[in-house]
Amino acid sequence: MTELTTSVGQREQVTRVPVRRSFRPLSGSGAWWLLAPPIVILILLLLVPIGFLFELALGNSGFEGTFDDRIFRAALVRTVAMATTVAVLALIIGTVFALAIAAASRWMAVVMVISLFSLFWTSILVRSYGWLLLYLPRGPIYDILATLGLRDDPLRWYQTTYAPYPAMVHVMLPYVVLPVWAAARQIDPDHLRAARTLGAGPWLTFRRVILPQLRSGIVAGGVLVFVMSLGFYVTPEMLGNPSQPTLAGLIGFYYGVPGGLPHAAAMSLILLGVVIVIYLAADRLFRVSEQWGSG
Repeated sequence: MTELTTSVGQREQVTRVPVRRSFRPLSGSGAWWLLAPPIVILILLLLVPIGFLFELALGNSGFEGTFDDRIFRAALVRTVAMATTVAVLALIIGTVFALAIAAASRWMAVVMVISLFSLFWTSILVRSYGWLLLYLPRGPIYDILATLGLRDDPLRWYQTTYAPYPAMVHVMLPYVVLPVWAAARQIDPDHLRAARTLGAGPWLTFRRVILPQLRSGIVAGGVLVFVMSLGFYVTPEMLGNPSQPTLAGLIGFYYGVPGGLPHAAAMSLILLGVVIVIYLAADRLFRVSEQWGSG
């Protein structure tokens, strides 16, 4: 009887051993052909166009004189400065917005999320036109300031150097709010209660408890906004100073000039190289790829 009980117990232990599942469930199943569509799309929509750009730039001496072009260097510096400013402003506003969603009541959080997603549902061109109407010399902003007695002269914001910044932050805001909000939802409330119990004030709790746990979302959102802002075209072209174009605007100008295609292709490849270098540097410093792949 004892031997029977022992054997039954051994069988139960065997059956209770958890099965270790592979992280590659389709490995060895012959489903490798599923990789064919994304590989074909990658080749056709990315590698082939880049190859044409290289052929156009190298075959027609598009790189000659590009780095010595004063307008090109100024546009490159202006673009990096603009992308940095937009990323910092979007991070500050987006982090506050994301924390407000996480701390708000259910109905208020729903309203805030719907208002956030409305940015995705509205075209960038439409949003840029909206800011254009606001910036008009006697537009809505002027009417408000004139009603309050704060201004008599017409506004001179339209087509200035810094006019695209608020509009770009408005466009890029969801790309910061969503990852930061996702990180905020993972914060354990017990950590906040423990901080309050130990006498930490709101600022100390935010700095030592909340902010470190938001790091993944902040880094992912900041890098994404910065990289996307480097190639922003529509909003800076509509609202910015025509005499101080961004690199994307300068590329668009050369594409419309007879004989300017090689230079436009060379500038496009340089911009692509800048984006790749900045991303690799950010990945080395902040482990961006690990943050995006941690979900």
